[in-house]
Amino acid sequence: MVKSAVLVEDNMSIITYLRPARPDDCEDIYNAHRYAVQYTCARKYDETVLKAWLSLLNIDSYLHTMADANKALWVVDYKGHIQGFFQMDLVEAQLDALYIHPFVHNQGLGTALLQRAENVASRAGLGMLKLYASLNSVKFYEINGYTSLGECALPLNNEVTVNCLLMRKYLTE
Repeated sequence: MVKSAVLVEDNMSIITYLRPARPDDCEDIYNAHRYAVQYTCARKYDETVLKAWLSLLNIDSYLHTMADANKALWVVDYKGHIQGFFQMDLVEAQLDALYIHPFVHNQGLGTALLQRAENVASRAGLGMLKLYASLNSVKFYEINGYTSLGECALPLNNEVTVNCLLMRKYLTE
């Protein structure tokens, strides 16, 4: 098991684990994903977009990612529970997803996951990482060194698109 640094909260040490996802994590990953879209993304997107986005989420998709050697799926275990994850395509050098359960925002979990994703990408020989940032996450990625390549709209279905920003970060100087 890969461990991250110990986080300190109210003078109590809480160990946070970052590790590759396992099949028995799928329901927890799905819940973190669903709640993040439902609540965090609601700040920037309307009900039509959120409903279409949520309809795409599927527990089995995480199993498919785990089975693909060209992809990485890691979780953050915080206070004994899976509270977030990242999903990355190592062939496309693309961070496909990074979500933290909204009830544990601002605990450093997203930053820890992003740093681990960048480390995994670097170890895989990637010199940069790109992503499609939802409008509510742009500031987070900018703070972490990502730059915008422009606005885009990704189709969620035949009728609904989601506005986002294509962003990238060079992992080597």
